[in-house]
Amino acid sequence: MSVEEGSVRRPWQAWALAVTELFITGQAVYGGVGLITDSWQLPTEWLARTPFDTWVGPGWVLIALVGLPHLLAAIPVVFLPRRPRLGILAGYLAGGSLLVWIGVQVTLLGIYFFLQPVIVVIGIIEAALAFWWSRRIAR
Repeated sequence: MSVEEGSVRRPWQAWALAVTELFITGQAVYGGVGLITDSWQLPTEWLARTPFDTWVGPGWVLIALVGLPHLLAAIPVVFLPRRPRLGILAGYLAGGSLLVWIGVQVTLLGIYFFLQPVIVVIGIIEAALAFWWSRRIAR
């Protein structure tokens, strides 16, 4: 089917963005469940500067503020090919949300964890993919 007949081809940047968003969704849900069930037995002392007494609250917050938005960000990329700007905006927001998440995490917990820089890089990659996709459709 050609573009004129109704199909819209998404560039590789769009697919890479969707895969990244869905990967982050899965990791946030996995991490959130791990916190909720106390699978990792993290010290509750780390929560001293937060409003939480156990890891249950942070687990739900991780799922709600990282997992769900990333899932929602992938929807326009995958299911709304005729609305690329919506997918691009969602990509910028998803990437930015990871940067904010880590900034808040470091500020509240005051603890450095090796995955924090990895998550920052993934947030930058999401924003970069959205940017490259926007440049591609601008041509």
